[in-house]
Amino acid sequence: MDRRLVQARLLGPGFAALLAAGACAAEPFAFITNQGDNTVSVLDLSGGLGAGRLAATIPVGKAPAGVAVTRDGRRAVVTNPEGKDVTLIDTVQQRVLRQVPVGEGPLGIALSPSGDRVYVADWYQDLVYVLDGESLDEIARIPVGDSPSGLAVNPEGDRLYVSERDDDSLSVIDTLTHRVLARVKVGQRPFGIQVDPGGERLYTANVGSNDVSVVDLARLSVSATIPVGSTPYAVALTADGRRAFVTNQHDNSVSVIDTAAGRVIHVIPVGEYPEGILVGPDGRVYVVNWFSNEVLVLDAAGLTVIGRIPTGDGPRGFGIFIAGGT
Repeated sequence: MDRRLVQARLLGPGFAALLAAGACAAEPFAFITNQGDNTVSVLDLSGGLGAGRLAATIPVGKAPAGVAVTRDGRRAVVTNPEGKDVTLIDTVQQRVLRQVPVGEGPLGIALSPSGDRVYVADWYQDLVYVLDGESLDEIARIPVGDSPSGLAVNPEGDRLYVSERDDDSLSVIDTLTHRVLARVKVGQRPFGIQVDPGGERLYTANVGSNDVSVVDLARLSVSATIPVGSTPYAVALTADGRRAFVTNQHDNSVSVIDTAAGRVIHVIPVGEYPEGILVGPDGRVYVVNWFSNEVLVLDAAGLTVIGRIPTGDGPRGFGIFIAGGT
């Protein structure tokens, strides 16, 4: 469906009238999990220059954390660790389609490029669940290492990567056979991970060693280790892969990495206890601040804060919370 029609349905007849008059440009929405009030905040990012607003609130399961939005923006899938279930949201109608039990501690989540498969990391059972993208029926269970956390899929969709926090490792899974092909040792307590747009490198935020491991995906080995701030949680990348942005929970900051040089070139103060982070299709960086109940908008070129958008209570935003984000 055309994204402008999605926006018209989300924002109602007033927005539809503006759209018909050509007064509004198509922009993405963000879907932010709020652990404190068991909801997802739908943020309208169409204001430009860092402007945005809370457009809707969708009740989901207990203590939602992980989120993944399909590339076409029509569906969002949310993990609810304390509820031990997963919620599928119709983003056009702003309603929950279904909520199904999944394991004992569903946390990290990722989607196949087509959205026909949902991958869920079970923190307590050391499993990755493979679910159907529409029905959420279980297709497979894949045993992995201790405390699987972040998930990422390569651009081709044939490899799934799993950070294993308590094993200091990364599992590489064949998505066709559901077999673990390799395990790569990374930094201490890896959590959020991200594959670069070219599918050549993967970045792990290591909360225990305060650094980022850069994994060469052809050789399946660590090619660089980059020190960042205290307790790095998640990583986002620009569309050209030249910059990486890392949330540092205990420093209330974002480290900016020049990926070619392999070093931090700038540190941006942000809100309190930043967690989820993503570069949107608009090129701006969106930082989810758990304790200050907001999403900050950063200018990726100027490396400054250009906007603040309120959310629900205790936002996490762990995953791809904007369609087409990296």
